[in-house]
Amino acid sequence: MSQISTVRAKPRAYLKLSLSILFGITGQLLMKHTMSIAATELFTLSFVVQLSLALATYTIGVANWVLALRVVKLSVAYPLSSLNYVGILFGSYYFFNETITFTRILGVLLIFTGVLFVALSQSDRQLISK
Repeated sequence: MSQISTVRAKPRAYLKLSLSILFGITGQLLMKHTMSIAATELFTLSFVVQLSLALATYTIGVANWVLALRVVKLSVAYPLSSLNYVGILFGSYYFFNETITFTRILGVLLIFTGVLFVALSQSDRQLISK
């Protein structure tokens, strides 16, 4: 990859990684909501539409992940994907009234700290695959 295309690839790659994380979180939250109504509405039109939306959202996340992996090193991208845990924790709290304990907050802080270490430990040239 040339110097110019590497510079252009970096913002796009991180946009794709960010979209992967965002759509992954959204897809999981939609899946949880859909499955919570499955007991009463299994195979109704509403259920099928919501399930399709959840799967489509998650699929968009996977597609962005695959596109990002074309450019970003796996050793950088995979730790960044752990931000899904952070989003799911807060999304579960907000949308499903799940409890956030001190231990969970501590775990999320450790994950976030690890992501920062990975991101800061790589120079610009090391982030992009050749």
